[in-house]
Amino acid sequence: MFIEFLNTITNFNEASVELIENGLKYLHLPEVFLEPVAESVILIPFLFVIFVFIEIFENYFSERIEHFSRYSAKYGAIIGALLASIPQCGFSVIATMLYVERFITLGTLIAVYLATSDEAIPVLLMYPDKFSVILPVIAIKVGIAIVVGHTIDLIIKPELKKAPEKIEINETGCCHNKIQSHVKNLLIHPLKHTFNIFLFILLINCVLGYSLTMASGGIMALFTTNSYLQIIISSIIGLIPNCAISVLIVMLYIKSALSFGALISGLSTNAGLGLLILFKNNESIKDSLRIIFILLVTSIITGFVIQLLHFTI
Repeated sequence: MFIEFLNTITNFNEASVELIENGLKYLHLPEVFLEPVAESVILIPFLFVIFVFIEIFENYFSERIEHFSRYSAKYGAIIGALLASIPQCGFSVIATMLYVERFITLGTLIAVYLATSDEAIPVLLMYPDKFSVILPVIAIKVGIAIVVGHTIDLIIKPELKKAPEKIEINETGCCHNKIQSHVKNLLIHPLKHTFNIFLFILLINCVLGYSLTMASGGIMALFTTNSYLQIIISSIIGLIPNCAISVLIVMLYIKSALSFGALISGLSTNAGLGLLILFKNNESIKDSLRIIFILLVTSIITGFVIQLLHFTI
């Protein structure tokens, strides 16, 4: 039944893409851009619906997220990893601010960063043929996050401050949206977010479509083979503090320009805007660099292990 449902969605998407392509021909777009543009346009309504649900969760449950994070030093890595696996923009920012104020442990923060998926899951949901990737991605990222985070907390046991009644999170999430518990409008941010992600996907689709069509050998060989170098490159790119980077990494994987190991590595180092907030607010540059080092090493090792085991989807 479920397979039939997925096939129906796939057939509908293919028919819709073909219809849009036929319409775009009247705009005299170059042939190489017809399919990338059509594939991007078809995602708009799906993206909006997903981001509305994310917005509702992020805003109406943020107080509970803060509560669990502040009062769970013993199980912080587990709770942080599970919560961070839910597609949202602001939890890495919230966790970063809680860490800067020393209300959560280093292990909990690392777990949150490693498990954060940002836009990866919503983008994968747009491609029915990639549904089988979603659970493995979440499971691997959460599993690694829990193991690494808990291990760090066993080795490093800092004294945490007593949690206050309320922590004010005044930082902004992606799209410069305020991270807060109550929202005045549940449509404006999803619309803005949908528009931003659509433009980014459109750009990536067009660039990749053109590159894969026109380029041969050389640099493209790096992204079309399961090389260990692309795992390192993907991990480094993932460190860029921007929510859209996860979209780039996923789109490269969807276009078969990244291996599964490189996908996991890139998404593991990508913590959205969390790293930007960390360097902005953390008084210890050494501590911030240590966090970067842990993320990078963990992600590269994870990617290498996946590659060695020839695990792919």
